[in-house]
Amino acid sequence: MKLFFSFTFLILLGLQALVYFTFINYWKTTKFYKPSHRWWVLVPFLLFDLSMITVNLIWGRSFAPPDWFRTFFMYPFYVWMAATFFIAVWLLLGKVIKLPFQIPIWIAKIFKPLRHKINSVKEKKAVKTVDLSRRKFVRYATMGISTYAFAGATYGMLKHDAYEVDYKNITIENLPPELRGTTITLLSDIHAGQYMNEKEMREYADVINSLESDIVCIPGDFVNFESKDVHMLTNAFRDVKAKHGVYGSLGNHDFFQDADYVAKALNNESPIQLLRNEHRVISIKGKELYMLGIDDTQGSGAKMEEVLKYYGAMDEYLRNNDPKFNTSPKVLLCHKPYGFDTLATKEIDLVLSGHTHGGQVVPIKFGNFNLSFAATVSKYIEGIYKIGKSNMYVSRGIGSVGLPIRINCPPEITKITLV
Repeated sequence: MKLFFSFTFLILLGLQALVYFTFINYWKTTKFYKPSHRWWVLVPFLLFDLSMITVNLIWGRSFAPPDWFRTFFMYPFYVWMAATFFIAVWLLLGKVIKLPFQIPIWIAKIFKPLRHKINSVKEKKAVKTVDLSRRKFVRYATMGISTYAFAGATYGMLKHDAYEVDYKNITIENLPPELRGTTITLLSDIHAGQYMNEKEMREYADVINSLESDIVCIPGDFVNFESKDVHMLTNAFRDVKAKHGVYGSLGNHDFFQDADYVAKALNNESPIQLLRNEHRVISIKGKELYMLGIDDTQGSGAKMEEVLKYYGAMDEYLRNNDPKFNTSPKVLLCHKPYGFDTLATKEIDLVLSGHTHGGQVVPIKFGNFNLSFAATVSKYIEGIYKIGKSNMYVSRGIGSVGLPIRINCPPEITKITLV
C-alpha cells in the first residue's frame, strides 16, 4: 500500500511539473517575462503541496482539522490539486494527439537534406500563419480549460457533501405479497476519516432514521484508510435503527489496514450486523427474506475472482442444505458491482453495491452516458441494472476518495421499495 501511495504521489508530481513548465514556456513568449518569474510561479506549487504533505506526515490520514483550518488551508489545497490535475490531463492529451504527427518529423530530421527541407517549409509565410493560428487556438483553449478546471473544482468541493435522497421502486419477480412494500435504505462508501468526520456522519444517521425503512444496508467502505477511524462511525451510527435490522459488508478500503479490527468495532459498538461471507434470514409477515453479504478484499480487483469464489461457496452450501433458500427472495450486499454478470447467473433478486461513487467527478453526463474514470473500468456505474431475474442497484455513496470533490455526482442515500 505504501508503494501504491508513493507511485500515485510521483504521478501527481509529474503532472504538476508538466503544468509548471508549460506555463513558464508560455510566459517566456510574452513581453512581461523575467527570469525571476519562474521562482514566483513555483511558490503556489510549493505552498500547497509541501504544507499538506507535512500535515499528513505529522497527523496522519485521519487528521481532523478545525473548521477554520479546513476553510482557509485545506479547501484551497483541494481546489489547487484537482484543477492542476485536470489541466495536466488536458496538456498530456494534446501531446498524445500530436505524437503520431511529430514522430515522422523527428525521424526525418535525422537526415540533413530532409532537415533543411522541413526547416525551409516552416519558414514559408503561409505555414507561419497557420502555425500562429494553431498556437493561438491551443493557447485560448488551454486558458478556457484552466478556467473551467478551477471553477469546476471550486464548485465540486463546495458541493461534495450536498447529498440527495432518492426513492426507487425495484420489481422482484415472484415476490410474495407479504413482502411487497418492504423498504430498504441504502448508503455506501462512507469513508470515515479525513474527509468525513463524526459530525457529518451523525447528520447522515439522522437522515437514515427519518426514512423509517424496514431494513438498512451499507455495502462497504466504512473507513477511508485508517482502521481506527471506524470508531467515529460507530459513535455516529450508534442510534441508527430499522425494524428488521441494519446490515453491512466490508469494502476494499476496510481492508487497507486491519479488516478484522473494523469488523469487530462495527459488530460490538454499533447496531450494524456485518455479513462476512454469511447470511441472515428475516421473517416478515411469515415470509423469509435472505440477507447475504460478502467481503470485498483489498486485492479483489475488477475481475473479483476471490469475491465471487466466496459467494459461490456460500450459494452452493445454502442451495444444498436450506430448502427455503431456493424459493425465497435474496438480497446480496456486495461492495463492487463488477461481478453482476456472474451473480445474475445465480438469480439473486437484488444486489446492493457501491464503490464507484457514480464516477465522483463526471465532466460530462447525459442520460446514461457518464464520462468519468469509473466508466473506464466498468459499465456498472450508478443506478438500477437488470439481467434476467436479477436486479442491482449501485449507489453513488456519501463519501469521497482522492479529494473531497464531486462534480455532476452528488452523494446519495436511497430508499428502495420492493414491488
